[in-house]
Amino acid sequence: MRSFSLALAVMALPVAAALPRYNLYLTDLSKDLSVSNTIKINKAPTYINQPAFSSDGKSLFFTLEQGKDAAVQTDIGVYVIADKKQDVLTKTALSEYSPTLLPDGSGVSIVVVEADQTQRLWKVDWQGNSSLLKTEPKGVGYHAWGPHQDLLLFILGDKEDNHTVRYLDKDGKLTTLATGVGRALSWQPGTQKGFYTQAKHDQLYLSSYDVKTNAKIQTELALPKGGQDLVWWSEDKLLVSAGTKIYQWQVQGKQEWNLWLDLSKECGTEVSRFALNKERNRLAFVCKA
Repeated sequence: MRSFSLALAVMALPVAAALPRYNLYLTDLSKDLSVSNTIKINKAPTYINQPAFSSDGKSLFFTLEQGKDAAVQTDIGVYVIADKKQDVLTKTALSEYSPTLLPDGSGVSIVVVEADQTQRLWKVDWQGNSSLLKTEPKGVGYHAWGPHQDLLLFILGDKEDNHTVRYLDKDGKLTTLATGVGRALSWQPGTQKGFYTQAKHDQLYLSSYDVKTNAKIQTELALPKGGQDLVWWSEDKLLVSAGTKIYQWQVQGKQEWNLWLDLSKECGTEVSRFALNKERNRLAFVCKA
């Protein structure tokens, strides 16, 4: 069996299935990489995950469990930082995941588990109105927007080893990049390179796709044990969460990860997904309950 696992959020769950429990934290981040004024967004552990800052940094979006028992589903939550107020952007009978800012600023793109369990990309505007964004492909678990209205997509397979990463260009052409992949999708700032991870020897390794040259590269850089989620700090520095820490890799440096931030005081279990605002002075992170 593979030593890593994907979050249940990408799967269409049985109606009464229990979602894992997390806490979502928001903290100030200083220039010397110290954290302060840490607050917990949710009152009690629940399924709260996949944080994403608004473009102005004033709000934080996330996936939020709603309902109880047989009625459990997820909506897109929003936290207004200045007001310390939590609300929902969507409130539907369907389940929505993975809020991601749309490139044109008109709202967020989301993964919707439709009534027949089909998972596709939808759009929700700032008034909470939702509409289908991409008819194809189906089976979308995660997505990341590129610099030219293009997308990296994590597509669900019939089993974990068959999950794929695919590239969808602005004209709708779909290209499979890899099979047997992790959930991470991230575009390197200032480039046309998309990064993802591939499994090899029960370990995830960093891979990339250069849209400009159509080059696919699988590196020899393994993610730290337990690491899955990637965020770019800058054009030349990539971050990954693993355990209670966040590690960094310099693109032009050695093929190794070095400690970037220790969150063990703030999260004594395991940090998974995390997000940075545009100014790089706030960090949101998910902590396993």
